[in-house]
Amino acid sequence: MSRKSRVLPLLAVVVGLGLTGCEHPDGLALVAASATTGARVTATPTDGFAPPSAPTSSASSEAPATTTAETTTETAATTTAGQPAPERSPQPEPRPEPQAPKPQPQPQPQAPVPAPAASEVDAAEAKVVELTNAERAANGCPALAADERLGRAARAHSADMAARNYFSHTSLDGRSFVDRVKAAGHPSPGAENIAAGQRTAEAVVKGWMESPGHRANILNCKLKTLGAGMARGGSYGIYWTQNFGW
Repeated sequence: MSRKSRVLPLLAVVVGLGLTGCEHPDGLALVAASATTGARVTATPTDGFAPPSAPTSSASSEAPATTTAETTTETAATTTAGQPAPERSPQPEPRPEPQAPKPQPQPQPQAPVPAPAASEVDAAEAKVVELTNAERAANGCPALAADERLGRAARAHSADMAARNYFSHTSLDGRSFVDRVKAAGHPSPGAENIAAGQRTAEAVVKGWMESPGHRANILNCKLKTLGAGMARGGSYGIYWTQNFGW
């Protein structure tokens, strides 16, 4: 064999070794008097927080194309050289538990305000009207309607007699019952009964019914309205007045 033929096979081996390679892929509250007019006087919603999405790592380990002992050796060398370990993905923040809405205070029921109790005077005056109408009903007359204006005039006259210690249909200033009733706003005064010293409404109505003049007023079926007044004081201790209206 010639020297030239021995060199050619060696060159072929060297060229084959130079062509070997690998690729790395990327990765919210007692006495009484009467008077009458002769004619009709005209939830808070709870805030919810969505957990942050886990970021995708931009760095990925490079994987070799072939698993060989050389790859293992390179990885170990990189770790011992103090190179930083691959970054870990941040853990998502814990989602807060939804809070139940606070219970709203229930409104407390308001206790009903009791009506004021009727005073002794109110009760006595109402009783006089009631008993008067009972006597009228027993004698065939219609009931008298309680009238606030007649009531004011009657109470004011009883109070005046008690305070100034007199007993009369005529006030100390000269006014008659007609004047007083009209001054109270009633346009048609009809009659007046007064009494003093009787302790109860029953006693005063009984006394009036036993007196012809007073009885006539109570049983005048043409009268339509009534107001009663009582006051304490004076020589008799208690004074009563009835004012009637046409």
